[in-house]
Amino acid sequence: MPLLQPSIETLTGFGSFTRVITLGKKYESIPIKAFVCLSPSKQTGLRVGFAVTRGIQKAAHRNLLKRIMREAFRTKKEDFLAHVNSRILKEIVFLYNGNIKRLTKNGHFTSINQAFTELASIINIA
Repeated sequence: MPLLQPSIETLTGFGSFTRVITLGKKYESIPIKAFVCLSPSKQTGLRVGFAVTRGIQKAAHRNLLKRIMREAFRTKKEDFLAHVNSRILKEIVFLYNGNIKRLTKNGHFTSINQAFTELASIINIA
């Protein structure tokens, strides 16, 4: 019988984001902050949300940063799933808290990708 891969779902709703940010444990790797909340549940796997601070004035820039964060997570998701315990539902919110003025588009992806690599190694989701 093959091993089931834990599922990854999207975290939605203002209340869910607020709960994870206020109750979750905070990990930081500049320019990304990760908030991890664990809860025993019948559901297994990961629920992931991405947010950008309103300090980034233009919605187009915020959306670009969220797309870059989703792509960086997609490339590192095996590292995050390596620590998943099947009996606990994990919820993670990744918050971009950097400055868009000092980085170029390629610089954004490089710094965000490095931050996700560091976060995958320091977050213990077991």
